[in-house]
Parts: sequence; C-alpha cells; structure tokens
Amino acid sequence: MDNQGFEANALPYDYTASIECLETPLKPLHGGGIILNPELNMGLKGWQAFGDAKIEQRELAGNKFVAVHARNHPTDSISQKLYLQQETLYSFSAWIQVSEGNEAVAAVFKTGTGFKHGGAVLAESKCWSMLKGGFTSDATGPAELYFESKNTSIEIWVDSISLQPFTTEEWASHQDQSIKKVRKAKVRIQAIDKQGNPLSNATITIQQNKPGFPIGCAINKNILKNTPYQKWFTSRFTVTTFEDEMKWYSTEDYTSADALLSFAKQHNIAVRGHNVLWDDPKYQPGWLYSLSLAELSSSVHKRIVSVMSRYKGQLIAWDVVNENLHFSFFESKLGDQATPNFYRLAHAVDWSVPLFLNEYNTIEDSRDGAATPAKYLQKLRQIQGLTRNAKMGIGLESHFGTPDLAYMRASLDTLGATGLPIWLTELDVLSGPNQAKYLEQILMEAYSHPKVDGIVIWAAWKPQGCYRMCLIDNNFNNLATGNVVDNLLRQWQSRAVSGLTDTRGFFEATLFHGDYEINITHPSSSAHSFVVVSTNASLQSPLTFQCLATPKRAQYGGGMIGFNQRTNGSTLSSELGVSNDGLHNTILSLRTIKLEKGNLYTFSAWVQISNGSESETVAVAFKASNVELVHGGETMAKQGCWSLLKGGIVAEFTGVVEILLMSKAMEIRVDNVSLRPFTAKEWRSHQDKSIDKVRKKKVSFKVTYANGTAADGALILILQTKSGFPFGCGMNHYIVTDEAYRQWFASRFKVTSFTNEMKWYSTEKTRGVENYTVADAMVNFAEQNGISIRGHNVFWDNSVMQPKWVKDLPPAELMKAATRRLNSVVSRYAGRLIGWDVMNENLHFRFFEDKLGENASSMFYSMAYHLDPSTTLFMNEYNTIENSKDHTATACKYKEELEKIHSFPGNAGLKAAIGLEGHFRDPKPNIAYMRSALDILGTMGLPIWLTEVDVGGGPDQAHNLEDILREGYSHPAVEGIIIFGGPIAAGFKCLTLANYDFEPTPVGEVVDKLINEWKSGRRQVRTDSRGMSEILLFHGDYRVEVSHPLLNSSMSINFKVTKETENITVLLQFDA
Repeated sequence: MDNQGFEANALPYDYTASIECLETPLKPLHGGGIILNPELNMGLKGWQAFGDAKIEQRELAGNKFVAVHARNHPTDSISQKLYLQQETLYSFSAWIQVSEGNEAVAAVFKTGTGFKHGGAVLAESKCWSMLKGGFTSDATGPAELYFESKNTSIEIWVDSISLQPFTTEEWASHQDQSIKKVRKAKVRIQAIDKQGNPLSNATITIQQNKPGFPIGCAINKNILKNTPYQKWFTSRFTVTTFEDEMKWYSTEDYTSADALLSFAKQHNIAVRGHNVLWDDPKYQPGWLYSLSLAELSSSVHKRIVSVMSRYKGQLIAWDVVNENLHFSFFESKLGDQATPNFYRLAHAVDWSVPLFLNEYNTIEDSRDGAATPAKYLQKLRQIQGLTRNAKMGIGLESHFGTPDLAYMRASLDTLGATGLPIWLTELDVLSGPNQAKYLEQILMEAYSHPKVDGIVIWAAWKPQGCYRMCLIDNNFNNLATGNVVDNLLRQWQSRAVSGLTDTRGFFEATLFHGDYEINITHPSSSAHSFVVVSTNASLQSPLTFQCLATPKRAQYGGGMIGFNQRTNGSTLSSELGVSNDGLHNTILSLRTIKLEKGNLYTFSAWVQISNGSESETVAVAFKASNVELVHGGETMAKQGCWSLLKGGIVAEFTGVVEILLMSKAMEIRVDNVSLRPFTAKEWRSHQDKSIDKVRKKKVSFKVTYANGTAADGALILILQTKSGFPFGCGMNHYIVTDEAYRQWFASRFKVTSFTNEMKWYSTEKTRGVENYTVADAMVNFAEQNGISIRGHNVFWDNSVMQPKWVKDLPPAELMKAATRRLNSVVSRYAGRLIGWDVMNENLHFRFFEDKLGENASSMFYSMAYHLDPSTTLFMNEYNTIENSKDHTATACKYKEELEKIHSFPGNAGLKAAIGLEGHFRDPKPNIAYMRSALDILGTMGLPIWLTEVDVGGGPDQAHNLEDILREGYSHPAVEGIIIFGGPIAAGFKCLTLANYDFEPTPVGEVVDKLINEWKSGRRQVRTDSRGMSEILLFHGDYRVEVSHPLLNSSMSINFKVTKETENITVLLQFDA
C-alpha cells in the first residue's frame, strides 16, 4: 500500500481536549473506540466493580453515568476488561466528577507486563472534567482498565469513556498530515513594478534563509573560544538556552552570560532566558541558605529585578521559576503565594517577554503524579490569578527515558487547550542503545503537534561530556543523535525553488514556514517589492454535503446529545405520525433536552429515508408545550446513503423541548446527532477569532539602504486607502439631486446596489421605450466616487413586479421582450458592474417558468453569461438565512436550484455567485440558523454576498442589525455585504441610517462603528536592527511612506492586502 492511499484511509486522531469543568460531559472521543457501553446508556453492561467498591448507574438531567461509592482503597473503582495489541498506541479519555471537593483521579491499565498509567485529572464536584491520556502497549494480551484516587471518602463518577487504538503506521500518518497542515503553506508570489503593475515572465528564485519553527540547542561558555564548536552550532540552530550561565548561582558575575548573549546576537540566534529562580533547594547560591526570611525576600526581589532588567528586550522568553511542581524551596520559606508573586514582579520588570513555568515529567512520565498536565494547569491558574495581563508560556523540559508517544500527545492536547505557547525546553533522552531512535520519535511528535511552538535540545557540549545526551563527540563530529537532528532539520526545510511568473505576475510554491530570500528579476525593470500570497484552504475540516455510504462522526462529539457510532450499525428509525404544520407526515422524536434562554445551539445529524420516494426533505424542529414549533434547518435526504442535516436555533426561553425530525418520507433513519450549546459570549468570541483569521493578515516590511544593509529605525507610515471587504449600502434616485445625500454616501461606502432604478419596471415602463436616464446618472456618480456597483436586477420572477405591459404577454412575445431586455441592460453596463442579479427570487416565484418553461432561469443566465462573460452572476433570494420557517428557500433548496442553473448546457464556465437578501423580520434573528445556512452554501465554493440586509423595526433594531452584520462579516464564505437602508431624507423608512440632518440614527451609529472597527486606518511603525517591522492589517489597499531620520530621503509605494494572502512582505530600498 502506498503512503498516499494509506493516509487517505487512516483513522484520524482527535486532538480535542477540554480544560473546563462542564455541567454535562461531552460525547466520547472516537465514539468510545473499543470501550463497550462508553456512555453508560446500557446500564452497567461491560463494567464491573474493581476491588471492594460498589457501583451503580445514575442519571442527572437526562445524562447517565456510573457512580462508584463505598470505597475502602484508592483503587476501588469501576473496571472493564480489554484485549490489547503489542506496539499499538492507545488514546484514552473519560469525563470524571467526584462527589465533593476536588481530587486527583487517575486511569490505570493493569496488563500482563505491569501497570500502565493512562493519565490523571483534578476532578471537581458538581461538574465534569475531561481526563485525557494514553499509553503504548508493549505486549499482546488481556488488560483491565480501572480508576484510582487516594481519597477513599469520595465517590468517583465516570462517563463518556474512550479507548482508541492506533497502529504505528497510523500514528506516523497523523504526524505527516499535521506537518503539512500546520508547518507548511502554499504561497503565490506576485512580482510588481513600482507603480504596482504585474510583471509577467519575471524570474523568481526562492531560497530559505531561516526556518519559521524554532529548533535550537543549549550552549555553555565552552563555545566562546572554540571555533569548531561555534561553526557546528551556528550552521544548524536558530535559538538557544544557556545551560547554567544565567542561573542565580552563576550570576554573581555576569561575564559569561553577557559573552554568550553577545555571541548569540552576532549570529542572529534567539535566546530563552533560563532561569530566574529554581525551586530546588540543591541549586541555590551557597550564601542564600543562612538568610532570614526578610533577607531572603529582599534578595529574591533584587535577583528578579537585576537579571530581568539587565537582559530586558534581548530575550524571547524567561523561565521565571524552574520545577516548582516538584520542589518548593521558596514556598516553604515565603508562603504559598511565593511563585505567583515572583511572576507578578517579573511581569512588572519586563511586561513584553513571555513568562514560562518550566517543569519536567509533565509529558515524559505518566507515573509522576507531581507534575501531571492537570497539576501543571492548577499551578498555572494560581499564577494567572495574580498576573492576569502577563504573557504566559508553557515550558516542558522533556527529559525522556523510554518515550510514550500516546501519553505525550494527549498531554500536549490538554495543555494546548489553554491557547498558550508551548515549548519543549530541555529535550534529551537517557543514554542507551535506542537513544537516537527515541530522540527522532520525540522530535517528530513535538514538531507535528499543532500546539507546540518551539523546541530546544539539551545537549550543550563539554569536554567531559554532556548532561545526559550529546549530539557530537569531542572532535565535533556527529554522533547518531546528531545525525537524527541534521536529518530532521533538512527534512523540515524547503529546497531552493525557481521559475517564471505567469501573465498576472504570479508564481506558486509550497513552502515550510520561515524567512526566504526571494529574488525577482525582469528584463525591463527591477522590482523592489513583492507579495507572498497563501492559497491554503481553511484549517477547519470542510463540511460534507455529499450522500455517504457511512455517516461521519457527530460534530462536537455529539454535544448535549448524539449517537456517535463508528459504523453504520445502530440507528434510530421513525414512527409514522402527522405534524400539525401540514407539511410532514412522519415524525421522529430524538430526545428531550433543556434549553437555556439566550444560548445559541448548533444542530447536526446524518439522515436517510426509506420506503418511499427516492429523495425527500428532512427537517429538524424543537417543540415545547404551548409554544409554536421552532424550525432549526433541513436537508434533502435520499435512500441508501447518509446526508448531513445542519441547522441551529437561538433559545428565546429556558425550558424543556423535544427535538423532532420531520419528513413526508414514510421512514426516517438518523445517526450521529449533535446539539452543541454556546453562550452569546462564546459566539461573539467565534466571530472575533474568525475576523482575525479571514479578514486580516500579517504584513512584514523590510527596509534596506542602497548597499543592501538593513535600515534600522526607518519610519513607516501606513494609510489604508480602501477596505478590502465590500461593505456597502443600497442607493436610490435621490442621490442624483441631493448633494447632502451624495456626501453622506460617498464618505462611507465603496459598493452599492440601486434599490429600483435598474429594474425592468423602471427602465421600460412602456413597451419599446427605454429610459436609462436615472440609472446612468447614478452609475456616473458611483464611478466618479470610486464606488463599485452590483446590478440589481435583470429579471424578477414575481408576477407583481413586472412592467404592467409584460404581465399578459403570450409566451412567444414574452420571450422576445425578455431577450431584448436582457441584451439591452447587460450590454449597456458591460464592464462597469461587479455583478448582476440575473434572476431575483426564483425560489419563491415562477412567473417566467410558468410562461416559458422550467429552464427559463437557466436560459437567462446562459444569455447573460455570453453577453458579459467576465461579470459575476448572482441568484438573489430571501429567507434562505433569515427565516427557518420558510421551507421554500432553505439553503439546500437554494443550492439545488443554483446547481441546476450551472448544469444547464453552455453554463459550465459562468461565474456564479450566491445572493442572500437578508431581510430579517423576527424580533430576534436566529443567528445560529444563519451560520448553519452559510456553512451549507459555503460548501459550493462560490462567492456569497448578503445583498439587501435590513432589520424590522423595534427597540432592538440596532442591536439585531449589529448581530447580523457581525455574523456575516465574520463568516469565511461571505465576500460582501450591502445594507438596504439610508437616510430618511432619501425615503428609507424601514432601516433609517440618518435623520433629515444626515446625523446618524442608532442603526446608523452601528454601521459607522463597524465601518471604523473593520479598517486599519492610519498606522505607524519603525524598523528594528534587521530593517524589519511587522503589523497585522485588515484586507484592503494601502499607501506606505518610508523615511529615515539619518537620510534626506523618503519613498512610497502602494500595495494590497487581499483575502488570499497568508503573509505579505514588502521590500523597500533607499536610493541613497
């Protein structure tokens, strides 16, 4: 089997971990894996008491779990007998609660070769904590899982248990896939001249100068006067830590530390500070032991201020306290809050540097209960409680014996849930015949893990030998461990790439993250700037809306509910019933759950139908007593395969609801159901994170003098001249004559649609007499002010919205009139519009279909495409995202209709797009449903625009509008928004943005606030000693002016930050 085929079929690893204590446990990872009855829904089947414990199934708020009580020994608990395979890695997880207080609970596997510790968690009462761990089996045979806790007076509650085996080949496949995803990027490089024009056939040469992922090695003072050691080290590593020279017992004299730092700077090697304080009593300055408590406190204060002030701004991190999970020298003398107080002082001395808590055995040894990930997180929270604004980091020393990669990965998953940077800070492996092999395994696991940000190997060379592991001998030739490191460094670096740009000046390559020297040469000119554009897809797994033979796993592990079978085995089937909406005759009740008012709920399930038609709609709804059914979404299900139903609701009350699936089909089958609640705060956090990811990009500037040396201290003024995201407003004929309206509009918006002036009933009121006077004047105004226009619309499928003379035309005459209309309006504005709504609202209405046949819409799109092939052609519809109760225009039906248009003969090449009107009328918009509909339509890979957004009146109008605009702007698939509102003076009475004096109304204030929030404005930065400066900017057009205080010279350049870019580097060179 080739590797590519294997990767495609390998069972994926779930990196999910939770560090929050939840009211209800999430569903088991991997569907429980090989655990029998993982959710305890089948009573105690598969489980038995271990030791003297008594066990029973209990249920709280609809959740079933097992409770262990009457415990007399730490190991008294529940157990399940298993059968393990040799050389197999097992990923383990479970959700744990204790009856009172908080206690450490561990998972243990009793095997034929001994006890395997699978992980531990600090469990609490009244909420559920996730225990995530793992182990590697060294023998084939029976085993038994059980739990232990030293406090025998507490009950242990267990739920959602999972044990998933992986072969070594599958494990390696996870690593390879993760490296491709998180360490590499597909980039496009565009060569442009000084005027911003693309250069075709320019020669691009790319050479990586520095890796983006920091892999380093410790050094000591032996390197200062040893040239061979220096050459060996500087040719390999980009980051270092001093072995002893910065520690307190070494810095009565800073000579060695200063010299090492100077050496590192000369070779552009970053330095981690190690360490400010060490909590081990053996490693203190000798004079410290005799001090009084007051003297000790004063000396510690002086130490922190002295060493951190001395090296302020010169280090990339500090290990503030070393190994204070294993040791407590300072706590024993200065109190339990000693460590948090040290971090608070360190933050005050140097607020800019990340402060690490450095510890061993957190990922190395599952048997060490002192420094488990749970204990590490407990200490971290204690520190953060006193230093809330400090930049914290997770330092994992990584002194390994025999590595257990399954436990290592699980521990990194848990620590990674903090969102903090993780470094392996002192990596080495105990000497032995497998030292090099183990080193390679550990490095590969760390480098491939999405949450690891850097690695330092602990192999500082000394003539008498290294601490535990050397990479070189005393002649500075590689040992086997050194060969491992060199091979991986080569493997994780891009080879030199060269080629020619295409007609648009672009050249593509897939590269490891890092710094690159990119030379761009062209026969006609030399380019002083370039753009590096990533074409990577989203890191999130795309939704699947194909009909599959086997349903995929439940999203979010099932959330509050779910059936998460690994195979298409156990499913629910419907009973025949009749719904009170008159649209469905089959109803399947999934379960009853409690909603919390104000929470947003995302729903998904895999469904199919049988015993009836070939395909049929299946909808989800939420039913409460004395409350109208709340519809959450629907899909088109088929026989013989599984379709994804995705939807959502916003809870408008607190109470119990029944989740129903409804369809006209005779039978519904459902599997892998999920309902995941989010608070409004969590939902807003999703939006903010998505905006940072999909609407902004990091821009790097590199400024040099004419001789190519770095221009330190250059001043870079950055001005955004145009937003990259089209956020516009409808306009009407008042714009032609009202100067105040013109000024109000042009000062805010750079994209528009005309509310009525391009529609057929406005341009041809009398048959054969066309009048484009108003539309032409509006187009001229827009063009004069740099405002892009969406054409709205060629046709409207509503019979009421036709010119009066059109309504009664016979089919042949209607076809002639429609053809003339289409030719006239599309040709008239060809090349001047960014898009056309070719057909408006053809899901709700069918005037042309009834007169001209079922393919009328498809035929009009074909004609428009051939008249203006370069223009994007939209299908414009309402209630697709606004109203879950409107079954006429759901996302699935919209998708089906647009696919029909696109498949019409001759339409394969048309630039289709999705137009969603966005007329929200409910008192509270269903943002969860809106997101799910955008997710579904986003799978088409077409541009999505919100084309006519407005909100019904009422006291919450401004708030609701902001919610809708934020949801649209933050969604990765949305590429433009137009509000259908304006000033009252222009007749906008539904969504009034300005009063008669053109002062903003409350909804106008929302729009103005968001326009300002979603742009970078005017920014100013200076270059560092490398001539570099970085800044995060919104997409858009920019003008940059660069000057230097030492030169009577300045320069400027225009550049773009577009949605496709991953990283932009702008090169600027002074002529003098």
